[in-house]
Amino acid sequence: LKMFRTKLSGAFMLSAVGLQTPCSSRAAFTRPHIMASGMTSMGIAEVAGSAATTEELRSCKIGGCCGKDTPKLSNEDVLARLPAIPQWNLSADGTTITRGFVAKNWAAAMKFFNDVSILAEEEGHHPDLHLTSWRNVQVDLSTHAIPGLSLPDFVLAAKIDAIEVEYSPKWLREQAAGRAE
Repeated sequence: LKMFRTKLSGAFMLSAVGLQTPCSSRAAFTRPHIMASGMTSMGIAEVAGSAATTEELRSCKIGGCCGKDTPKLSNEDVLARLPAIPQWNLSADGTTITRGFVAKNWAAAMKFFNDVSILAEEEGHHPDLHLTSWRNVQVDLSTHAIPGLSLPDFVLAAKIDAIEVEYSPKWLREQAAGRAE
């Protein structure tokens, strides 16, 4: 895995290059229609249950199957899946889900980015990663080819939430205080 970084719009973007993940020909359940490419009609290689809970989303396999034929989720499907990824927010236009936090330090932010990069390569679906002020992290997920949200965005969000993060203690206190209000 070869890493490089570029400066874009004042934020450092970390990208992974050198690996390609083909679509898997496996499907865990027969409920979704299986297309000739091996992708289900839901836009992923393996579907777990209804892919609506955190556990079901984490059990799905994207398999690098996102493209212009990936089905866009309806507003109702998006809103039904948001509770499974409570750390994520829906954009005003409904085309992107976003998660942001303050890492403890530069090293913690970069470790998170590297862990996300490995996961994204394994799944074949890649988020937009933003790092500003050396530890403010933002992750944006959207299926650019359709422009909007698809099931792979929610699968990757649930899996990203399982990545261990070393948060800023001050940020954690502020988050706890905000929930208490």
